[in-house]
Amino acid sequence: MVTLDGYAAQTLVRLGVADRIVGTGFPAPFSADTAPYEEQLAKIPVLAERVPVTEIVAAQQPDLVLTSFESFGGPPGSPKEADLVTMNTKGLTSCLRGSKAAALTDLAPTYEYVRKLGAVFRVSDRAERLVAELEGRAKAVAAKASGSKKVLVLQDNPVAGQPLQTSGAGTIAHAVITMAGGRSIFSDVSSMHAEISPEEVVQRDPEVVWVITDYTFAKLKGQELVAAVKANPLLANTTAGKQGKIISTSQYLVSFPSPLNVDGLEQLAAALHG
Repeated sequence: MVTLDGYAAQTLVRLGVADRIVGTGFPAPFSADTAPYEEQLAKIPVLAERVPVTEIVAAQQPDLVLTSFESFGGPPGSPKEADLVTMNTKGLTSCLRGSKAAALTDLAPTYEYVRKLGAVFRVSDRAERLVAELEGRAKAVAAKASGSKKVLVLQDNPVAGQPLQTSGAGTIAHAVITMAGGRSIFSDVSSMHAEISPEEVVQRDPEVVWVITDYTFAKLKGQELVAAVKANPLLANTTAGKQGKIISTSQYLVSFPSPLNVDGLEQLAAALHG
């Protein structure tokens, strides 16, 4: 079996079937994991730092190819459904519904993906235990959440005269905001990397700016990006800018279905209400 991305591997480790992975692509999410899982993830052979191309995947002769993305073939050169047919292998994607679906307000896609993998590997009992743990933690956060602070999601440092990138309503990030007691000011856009205008940001006046760090396209990563956003004059006239309410979470916690989505939820809730 090959996992095209680290998110899928993180779920398999928690289900106790990581020994079946012959290789993974895009291991960057492993950096956000904790013991004992980080040690197990470190043992998985890395096929590529990004999502591997079709030739590399085919060379592993996998019987199954997994991804936490909503479909195959997104990254250039990566295997499409037709390529899997040529390899005579099966493929399994996440349970994300895509940008055209209704707004995502809970972590149902994450739980569904865990259950789907549990069924495939015949460890449904482990999957149900994992889902119960994650749901319990998520419900504990929701029970304490109060208010509805207006949140702007940013994925990179804004540049004057250029569109900003935000996470739309069809994303895990949108679900996390809702569950943490926030309200996205751009719930009327849907895609994962939606473009918005700086003028619209000022008009909608966010109370909190949530920087999702570590996207591969961002020029700055981690706290360097957060520091740049805090100093950005384009946000100076917003409530968030005036009050210095700029918070952050790594995309490795809140972008794709993963058990770490609940870690991201807990982090955001603490930052919003702390």
